[in-house]
Amino acid sequence: MIFDLHEQREAWALDPTVHHCNHGSYGAVPSVVREMQRAVQDQVQQNPVRFFAREAQDRVAAARAQIAAFLGQQPEQIALVRNATEAASTTLRGFPFQRGDEAIVLDQEYGAVVYAVQRALASAGGVLREVAIPMDDDAAHIVAAVEAAINSRTRLLVVDHITSATARILPVQQLADLCRSKGIAIAVDASHAPGQIDLDLDRLDADFWFGNLHKWVCAPLGSAVYRIAPRWQARMRPLIVSWRDVEGYPAPWDMLGTVDVSAWLAAPAAIDFFNRIGWQRLRAANQERMRYGREMVLAALGLSKDILPPDAIAMGLVPLPHMEGGRAACAALQKRLGEVYRVESAITTCAGAYYLRVCGQLYNSAADYEALASAISTELRG
Repeated sequence: MIFDLHEQREAWALDPTVHHCNHGSYGAVPSVVREMQRAVQDQVQQNPVRFFAREAQDRVAAARAQIAAFLGQQPEQIALVRNATEAASTTLRGFPFQRGDEAIVLDQEYGAVVYAVQRALASAGGVLREVAIPMDDDAAHIVAAVEAAINSRTRLLVVDHITSATARILPVQQLADLCRSKGIAIAVDASHAPGQIDLDLDRLDADFWFGNLHKWVCAPLGSAVYRIAPRWQARMRPLIVSWRDVEGYPAPWDMLGTVDVSAWLAAPAAIDFFNRIGWQRLRAANQERMRYGREMVLAALGLSKDILPPDAIAMGLVPLPHMEGGRAACAALQKRLGEVYRVESAITTCAGAYYLRVCGQLYNSAADYEALASAISTELRG
C-alpha cells in the first residue's frame, strides 16, 4: 500500500527503526521547522541583550499575526502560550467561581483539564458535575444531556473539541450556542483541532478557546494558542506576571520573563510547510493512513470494521476488550509495545472501556501499521 504524499516521510528525522503510530500525543516536528527554531536560538545566543531588549517584542507580535491569520483571526484576538494545559489552568485560575457554583465536564474530557477544574472549584467551594456521554451518542443527544445538567448554579462548561482518549469530534458550536442561551460560559479545549479540522472561531465565539500547534500543525513543542473573548479579557491574566502585565490583552502573554520564545517564532514555518502541500490534501492523506491502520488492527483482533466508526480526523479507535487495570495498565501496555516491538502507540481508557488510538501522519507507511497490528494482536491474543 502506497499512500498519497508518501515521499514526505523524509521531511521528518524520526528514528527509522521505530514505528511511530502515535502522532496525536506529542506531534513530531519536520526538519525544516526544527532548523528554523535552531536558527532563532542561535540568533538569541549571538546577542541576547539585543534580542530580548530590542527584537523579541516585535518578532513575537509578527509570529502571533501569522498564526492568527492561519486561524482566521486578527492578531489582537489571540495570545500565544506554551500549551493548552497552561491556557486551561489560566482560565480556571481566573474564573470567578463562588461558593455553591457548578461547572460541567463530559466524562470524555482530558484528565489534566478536569484536575484544573476540580482545583478551582475546591478553592471556591464549588461543585463539579460530570455528564456521561455514551460512545454512540450523536450531537443532538450530547447537547440534550448537557442541557439537562444545567441548573441555576451552573457557571461554566468545559468541553473538548476533539477528545483525546476517544478520538471524536464533539458538537462545540451547538454547545456554545446552548451556553449563550443559558447565560453560562464555555471553555473549549481544542488541543487536537488546529490543523485537523476547519475552524470558525468568530462564529464559535467561545468565552475561552485554546489549541495546541505542536500536534497537528507540527510546530515545535511549546507553541499553542489561547483565545479569550473580549468580554473576559480584562479579567483573565497570565499565570506569570512580567513587565507587560499593565498592558491590555494579549500583550501580557507575549512576555513571560526571560524565556525561550523560539517555538513561537518557528511555528509559522510549520504552517508554511503544510500550506505548500495543501491542508485538504494533507488531511485526506492522514485520514487514509489512519483508516488503513485501524482496519488492519481490527482485523488482527478479529473485530468488526463497523465498531466505533471514526470521525473525519486523523485519529481513530480500536476497542481493546478484556483489558482492565485503569491508566496504569494502559501505560504498561504502551510501554511494552514501544520497548519490545518498537511500536509507539496510544492506549487509552474512558468510562471503564479501553482503546488503541490509531493516528495517521505523512511520515507513516503501511509497514508501521502492519507492525502495530502484529504487536497488539500478539499481546492481547497470544
